[in-house]
Formats: sequence, structure tokens, C-alpha cells
Amino acid sequence: MKIVWAGPLQCEDALLHGTAPHPATMRWQRMFVGGLREAGHRVRWIGHEPHRTWPWGPLRVPSSGDAHHQQTHAEGTQIAYTNLGRLRTHSLHSAYLTATQNAIREARPDVIVSYNADRWIQGVAAASIAATVPWVPLILECRDPLIDDWREFKQQTEHARGAAFISYWAFVNAPIDRKHLLSAAVVPRQISAPRPASVISPMILYAGAHSRDGGIDRLVAAVPLLKTPNVRLVITGQGKGLDPQITRACETTPGVEDLGMVPESRLVELAATATVLVNPRPIDYGDNRTNFPSKLLDYLSFKRPIVSTRTAGIGPGYEDLVHFAASDTPLDIATAIDEVLGLSDQERSLWMQRVTAAIDRMTPSQAASDLAGWIESLLVV
Repeated sequence: MKIVWAGPLQCEDALLHGTAPHPATMRWQRMFVGGLREAGHRVRWIGHEPHRTWPWGPLRVPSSGDAHHQQTHAEGTQIAYTNLGRLRTHSLHSAYLTATQNAIREARPDVIVSYNADRWIQGVAAASIAATVPWVPLILECRDPLIDDWREFKQQTEHARGAAFISYWAFVNAPIDRKHLLSAAVVPRQISAPRPASVISPMILYAGAHSRDGGIDRLVAAVPLLKTPNVRLVITGQGKGLDPQITRACETTPGVEDLGMVPESRLVELAATATVLVNPRPIDYGDNRTNFPSKLLDYLSFKRPIVSTRTAGIGPGYEDLVHFAASDTPLDIATAIDEVLGLSDQERSLWMQRVTAAIDRMTPSQAASDLAGWIESLLVV
């Protein structure tokens, strides 16, 4: 197929200097677009570089040349937009409309795939409707649909040929006839073996946004509750310093080290020596119903023990790969971490064997082929 892919577009280098916490988003998209290409499909990517709104981000985000797209595995166009308050949504809508019209005219795609179906991406939907090209949004996150009984979702996907979901809960509950659950995709990292746990103090790693919806405040609060002695928590990711209370907790809690955003190479080094990787997302946070913590797939690529909360977007099949906390309270997160830290070397080895076997099946090309096969079935309807 010839596919136009519309969604946030940012290279790895730009992530280090960006103002919006989107590393997992960008890496997931690059992985999936790469998988489509490996499966023989031609993909043209149009997107915007995400930033926090002005004055915390730039007032005007310019377009850029193809040099920014060497890591996307696709032909790409990065659009310009005005990053000011409510004008931002209108500007993105207009820019995506124009860029999609141009891409349809030049690439003559069989289908347009978009990252979500938000108001700013509706320019993509409008262009697809005008050109009678099928549009399929991938719902990777959206506003809690229970607030308005899915009304906004139904309005935004009214003209979609179908919708794919990364969240198991959203896939099961979304009021749309033609839908698909996106397969998990993992690219294993090549990392060196860590030093034996007996000769180093345990280190737990959190790689993600410095935000309450990511659960970092709960994780920091869990550190003093750990029964295992001399445990260090290392934090990486965007948003350091944006939440004063989280910043203060990181600075005043013994054993916590906040590194902020680090290069991919440094993240790999940290994961190689980590004893446990932690995903502490709050369970009752509404948006966590409609997303799957991409951090979980990123963590699996390191082949390290993972502790996570059980948010609604996580479907069945992860019980052998992830150790789930009983709840999202700091105490239960601490208890789950202690349980993993207390495993014998043999238990950890058997766990990692299960992880390795699982991610050998979770290839981007296989996940992309599953999506492409479903889309092809929609095109003959």
C-alpha cells in the first residue's frame, strides 16, 4: 500500500532540546513506520514538532527539511504552525489540512493513517473526505471518553473508515464497528550484561515524563517505604523542574537522582545497570483508559525486570512479563519493588527467558503487517 502517515514528527536529537514530553510517542511511531516499510509498504510522513505552548515553548515552530527525517524510515514533511494558546489548534488544523492535500496530490495514497483523531488532526480528516481517500486514525490516547459517554470520540471519528487502538480497554469499549487492537511491537536493545547485583547497590530506573499522570510523584513517595536497603531511584525524561512539588520531592528524598532528559545512549547505559524498571502510572487517571503505557514496551526492549501498575489499557498476556503492583499507592508500589528485588538469580533468569521469548514475537514488521492486513480489509468494503 501507499500510506500517508500524519502525526507528531521529531528526530531523536531534537527530543533532547524539545519542550514537550514526547520521546516514547516519537519512538513508537518511528518503530511502527519502520515496520510498515519493512513489510513492503511505502509511507510518507507529515507531522509537526511538538512543543509546550508559548511562552514555555517557541511562538512559531518552523517547518524543516528532510535532514530531520533520516531516522523516520519514511519520506517526511515537517509542518510549521503558530504555538499560541487556542490559536495553536486552529493553526495545526490548517497546516495538516494543507500538508495532507499536498501529500494526496503527490503520493496518491491508498489510505491516510493519523496519530489520534484530536481537533488538530481533523484537518487530515477534512482533506481525506474531500479527496475520497479512506482515513484511519490510530487512537493512542484521547480525553477520557466516560466524561461525555464517548460523544466527542464519535464526532471526531464520524468519517473514519475504521479506528485502531493501542489500549485494550478502548478497543473493547469504543462504540465503533470497524476496529483493530494494535499488536505490541518491541525492538530489543543490544546492551552489555550488568554487574552482579550482589556487588552493587540496587538501582531502580524511571524513564518518562516528570508528571503526575505518569505517576512519578507516587514513585518518589514509595522510595522511603522500601524495605530493601540502599536502593537508588534514577529518573530520566522530559519536564524536569516544571512541577514544583515533584521537583522538591526529588531534591529532598534520599536516594533519588533526577537526571532530566538524557541521550538514548545514556539511557541504554542506565538500563544496563538497573535492577528494576518502574512504570507507576495512576490507575484512575482517565486518560490512562485509552492509552497503553508505551514505556512498558520500551522497558521490555532492555530485558530487565519491570514493575508496573495495572492500568486499564494493558490487556491480557503481560502477567508473565511484568510484575504488577497490587494498586497505585506508594506503599503497594514499594512492596512490588521489594518483591522483585528479593528474587533469586534463578527466578530472575527464568523471568528474562520468558521476556526474550515474547519480544522475539513482538517484531515491528509483524505488528505493522497485522495493521496493514486489517486496513486492506477495510479498503474492499
